[in-house]
Amino acid sequence: MTEKLRQITEYVYNHAELFDRFELMYIRQYIQEVQEGRYDLFLPDVIRELFDYFHAITDDQDIYSGFLTLLQKEFPIEDRDIIEVGGGIFPCLGKKISLLQNYGSITVYDPRLSVYERGNSHLHLVRKEFSRYDDVGSANLIIGFMPCKGAEDLVDSATSNEIDFMVALCEGGPHGDIYDYFESDDEWIDSMLYRADRGIENHHMGTLGIQYLDEYEDPYPVIYNKRK
Repeated sequence: MTEKLRQITEYVYNHAELFDRFELMYIRQYIQEVQEGRYDLFLPDVIRELFDYFHAITDDQDIYSGFLTLLQKEFPIEDRDIIEVGGGIFPCLGKKISLLQNYGSITVYDPRLSVYERGNSHLHLVRKEFSRYDDVGSANLIIGFMPCKGAEDLVDSATSNEIDFMVALCEGGPHGDIYDYFESDDEWIDSMLYRADRGIENHHMGTLGIQYLDEYEDPYPVIYNKRK
């Protein structure tokens, strides 16, 4: 782990432009905690992405794999054309999915995708914010792992296009932006559950499925449509 921490520290120093000042502070603070033998299971997104990128994440922190297990249980992904909303700076989940695909593909949307990242025959990177009004083309599954406000566009796009979806929600608001009209995380979560449930019912996409990644100390639900 000492060598991996050195690599992470060096990478962050050489590519500081990828992060904002608060993220840089959190990263440095967490590196210090790990050096002192302390670590958390449920990590902030930028730390989770960065440590996963360098294969420095422990099995009990590997929530991407936990989400992927849920995804594969509900939807076969090998031959699906998938859209991922809010893939992050490092498209960790998208890369994992692309390695499991045969004829399918995954298109990852995020305006902050690192300019140093490249796609492959299964992985396509789109450096823009996903909108519910975007043309989804041949996509037949839309996913998101804690895409913040992108969850709204994800659910609206999936239901209006009658495409299967799964999204892991995160804390809602206030975030200092669009979430300011929510007074608590619970209010935000409830609004998303209602939004997804209504969309699924109105477009005859089955029922609303809800699961949790409790083993990773994630308190927020994973929601999806469950075909009857």
